[in-house]
Amino acid sequence: LLYGAYDEDPEPEPRPRTPRRRVVDVEKDALALMADALATLGDACAVYGFSGNGRDDVEFHVAKDFADPSSRSTWAALAAIEPRGSTRMGAAIRHAAAKLARQPESLRLLVVVSDGYPQDTDYGPDRLDEEYGIQDTARALRDVEAAGTRTFCVTVDPAGHDYLRRMCPPRRYLVIDDVPALPAELARVYATLAGRG
Repeated sequence: LLYGAYDEDPEPEPRPRTPRRRVVDVEKDALALMADALATLGDACAVYGFSGNGRDDVEFHVAKDFADPSSRSTWAALAAIEPRGSTRMGAAIRHAAAKLARQPESLRLLVVVSDGYPQDTDYGPDRLDEEYGIQDTARALRDVEAAGTRTFCVTVDPAGHDYLRRMCPPRRYLVIDDVPALPAELARVYATLAGRG
């Protein structure tokens, strides 16, 4: 029964596994880097997260508001953002734009970072139909633009071209195929929109 028991090499110790980076982790890192860079430039910024579970349950998570300094609590609030519920984008855009409209700056930019198309449990009569969410989000973006705020949407969803070209003003969206490139791409987007690129 013991034949060969000592002839084989002992089992190697398992290597510690590096935690897999999720898309949301890269998004949070990119937003933290961007918020830090904007603070260095002296530009006011806010960072929000959102999710939905029907029209009566839209969550709006404040990681950093305009008056909040960059601090441990800011970074902790940003780190606490996790994927939840659905992507009720129109409501989040309207709420963020209302907060942005109260800021005294003459140049207002709203950058939406997402990993999927707008959808929610009651975003139209058929949850599987993307049209209602796309049209609601397109309307929210048009209203924000009409009120004087420039918008830009960034997604890491490979299918993003299909719906972003229908929702966003021309040349005001970006589909990122290489998720780790998100921080650099966000910096370029901001520089272009702010006239610094």
